[in-house]
Amino acid sequence: MSTPPPLPRLQAWLLILGVAGVALLPRVGPALRGYHPSHDGGEYVLLARSLARGEGFVLPIRVRFVDEHVDESTDVVHAAYAERAPLWPAVLAPVVGAVDRDPGWPDPRIQLVGVLLAALAAGAATELTLRLARERNLGPHGAAWAAGLAGLAVAFYPSLVRASIHPWAEPLGLVLGLLCVRGWLGLQAKPTCWKAWGALVLGAGLARYARPEAWVLVPLACAVAPRGRRLATVAAVGVLTLGGVLWTGVLAPQLFLLRVEHYELAAHTTPPPPGIGAVVGGIASNLVGQLVHLLTPKNGWLVLPLALLGLRWKGGRPLAWWAALNVVATCAVWSTADPHRFTIVTFVALAPLATIEAEALRRRFFSGERAVFAAWVAVWVLVLGHAAGRELRGKPPPPPPSIVAEEGVARVEDPWGYALVTGRPAVLLETGSD
Repeated sequence: MSTPPPLPRLQAWLLILGVAGVALLPRVGPALRGYHPSHDGGEYVLLARSLARGEGFVLPIRVRFVDEHVDESTDVVHAAYAERAPLWPAVLAPVVGAVDRDPGWPDPRIQLVGVLLAALAAGAATELTLRLARERNLGPHGAAWAAGLAGLAVAFYPSLVRASIHPWAEPLGLVLGLLCVRGWLGLQAKPTCWKAWGALVLGAGLARYARPEAWVLVPLACAVAPRGRRLATVAAVGVLTLGGVLWTGVLAPQLFLLRVEHYELAAHTTPPPPGIGAVVGGIASNLVGQLVHLLTPKNGWLVLPLALLGLRWKGGRPLAWWAALNVVATCAVWSTADPHRFTIVTFVALAPLATIEAEALRRRFFSGERAVFAAWVAVWVLVLGHAAGRELRGKPPPPPPSIVAEEGVARVEDPWGYALVTGRPAVLLETGSD
């Protein structure tokens, strides 16, 4: 069977830009409504401020101790490579330097960076789906519908909506992962394409510096590179990986999570090591939690079963591998469970497979019934749109807290807020301490 012609270039770009615009505009208001506080976001902003002031990748707070006693006179302000991946604070630093480098409650405008990255991810998913749908012989019209639905699913996945209006790293890691997979697909079609090879290498090499679990893209990129480029791929990705290890001094951030039974225990000195039961139980709990989250109707429950059906088509398996490896990497960290955030990559990787499979099934069984197709589109958009709307219309962020700076190093229950507002160093007040 011959491959049908692609969607005309102008129409394809209009579709991609349209989906990106639809992803962008509803997020702007909630992002500017106020700073959305969180512990992760607070640390990213503190690190971006340190970089913007030329002080390096340092945190002015100590909230993790594990097996070390902290000398509060010398060890509070410290390099944070072992705690946070460095790429997102580095990307955020120029914006923070322009509007938010001084102590104080963060300027909500810094959250627009995540909004822009989420819109870019939605557009990239649309383009990727267009390419795959053509290879599935869906024709220009079917490819456009599948790509539009995949892009909208990514745009309004409730977990990504939430992550993108907070100053979190997930949107950046997602964009780099999509870049890697796009390069992989490009090399399948044309093994000698240098642009596709560069996308594969850069996406895989840089994603792990945005999100720790994205390290799985490094061996994946080396394994799937064309035979004639495999050695060059291993060398290029190896340089990026080894260079980062030498630069940061750590193999990967947040390895302390593998030394405790629950992530909150990292805030205590010398917590007991996890037992085999805790490890197995944590991994199993993570897996069940992620599956339940993905199969919940408001989170796009049709994506997972449709994507599994789509695996009978070999062309979409790169996306399935990316999704599966993300599940493995996030579930393996037994001490931490957050399906709301850890399923973002999984859902985005599977959404193109799901919409392509849905269009293929419609063409096979309901090719002449427009009502069936209209109902499918309506259910798809309304279910995800309702849940995304709840995230966008959520409670307004709290007002800036009233915090008075203390002399020296403060011991407080909220060192994140204290350091943001005052610019002074702080240590987490451990549970049970005086």
